[in-house]
Amino acid sequence: MVPTSASPSEPGSLGKHLHCSICMDTFTDPVTTACGHSFCKLCLDRSSHVNDSVCPLCKNYISRIPDVNIVLRDIVKQMKEMQQEDNDEEYTGAAGEVACDVCSDKKLKAKKSCLVCLASYCSVHLDNHLSTERLKGHKLVEPVENLDARACLKHGRPLELYSRERQACICVLCMEGQEEVVSTEDEWKKKRSELDNTKTELNENIDKRNTKTAEIEEAFKSCKDQLENEWCDIDNVFNAVMDIVEEARARALKPIDNRRQVLENKAKGLKHELEAEINKLGKAISELDNISVLEDHILFLQKYPSLTDTGDIIDWDEVKLDTSLSFGTIRKITTKMLEKIQQEMDKLTPIELKRIPKFSVDVKLDPDSAHQRLVLSEDRKEVKDGGENQELPRFSERFDIFGSVVGQNTLFSGKSYWEVEVNNKTGWDIGLVRGDANRKGKLKLSPDNGYWVIVHYEEEKYAALTAPPVRIHLKEKPEKVGVFVDYEEDLVSFYDVKAESHIYSFTECSFRAELYPYFSPHVKQEEKNAEPLIICREIPMES
Repeated sequence: MVPTSASPSEPGSLGKHLHCSICMDTFTDPVTTACGHSFCKLCLDRSSHVNDSVCPLCKNYISRIPDVNIVLRDIVKQMKEMQQEDNDEEYTGAAGEVACDVCSDKKLKAKKSCLVCLASYCSVHLDNHLSTERLKGHKLVEPVENLDARACLKHGRPLELYSRERQACICVLCMEGQEEVVSTEDEWKKKRSELDNTKTELNENIDKRNTKTAEIEEAFKSCKDQLENEWCDIDNVFNAVMDIVEEARARALKPIDNRRQVLENKAKGLKHELEAEINKLGKAISELDNISVLEDHILFLQKYPSLTDTGDIIDWDEVKLDTSLSFGTIRKITTKMLEKIQQEMDKLTPIELKRIPKFSVDVKLDPDSAHQRLVLSEDRKEVKDGGENQELPRFSERFDIFGSVVGQNTLFSGKSYWEVEVNNKTGWDIGLVRGDANRKGKLKLSPDNGYWVIVHYEEEKYAALTAPPVRIHLKEKPEKVGVFVDYEEDLVSFYDVKAESHIYSFTECSFRAELYPYFSPHVKQEEKNAEPLIICREIPMES
């Protein structure tokens, strides 16, 4: 390293000879005159322009413009580079810098730290470690700020060994009593290998998480698209409903608006006629006032008959404004409106049927609850009327008069859904029963008694067993009925799965206890209604 130059301000230093006597700064493009004095080229040009081309120091005439002094320029350049290098090497205390432990006057930055000497060295003092034979084996590392952490606090010696028993670095004097001691280099190699394995494992974990992130992103995108589609479908339905209501509103208000216009025009016409007659009568009174002061008998009598002739005057006692309101009812408009609204609202059912299969439960029938006439399939997915009573154990939960059976599934929270194939049966009950509901004797199935059931009877009739029952009108006979239960919302809904239409919903059910699916295939009559009720084994899920 080139020794640090003295300050240009010090007497006898090289620096003072490298400064322009005009600008008092380091030369820039130095030129030397014939008299031997040197200046910055720009400074001399400016001085010559003012003082008629004479040397600023000795006042000798400058006969020609001097050229740049290449040697002096290179010396100035080299000096600046040395100063910059000195500045770069100087320790400033900035973050990440480590001071040389040997420098006594001006501290320079350390280039390396020795883990054996436990000291840090600048580039000048590091030469000894690189050139001295006995020091070449010392471990040099990048500058370390706190070398005390590399020394044994007990013995003050370098931490050269590693105790696997203590899992810590130790010095030579700490070896006594330690069973497994290796060099720090050997342990470093081992830990480095473990570190590589750990990095590999961590990278694998990152890859897995990146893959999972991509899966989540894809799932989110798919679900977002589905939500946007549903949003549009539902929004379109309600926009159509609002259009229907607005159209019905306009039709219901139109007769009133028309009648209002007719009434307003009639009132204006009568008012205009009245005002015209008032003006005419007022004019007649004014003329009578004029002749009433006449004293000429002949003139008075000649004018009087014409003044009393006011023309055709309407008898307004018989005239009335017709304020009758005869619009009829708006029942036809509202009925048609409700029909159209129902048609639009029915479009929401397919959206519901896409949502609810994810809440499917695997319903199986409970043989201990089945009436003695009922026959269950081996997998307990089908039930039909066997035609005669069977010898079965008398359980408290068994229906004794009604030909019914419940599912084994206990529903006490959340949402549940199942589907039942009813095919060509002429009668059946499907629904839900509360766990504490009565199953003995002649039952009255209603929500008040813990039953939420719809019934198909007399081949073509359907009803919801409320109190009193509500007749259900279906456009076509369902082949598969879906049952959806939302325990928290107190809701039971029934759907025609094939037609994608809503059959009926019980709301505000107040379940308050566990629930069970309820079924009744009804008694067969000769060959009619002999087919079983079949609980669907698989329900297709929407993607």
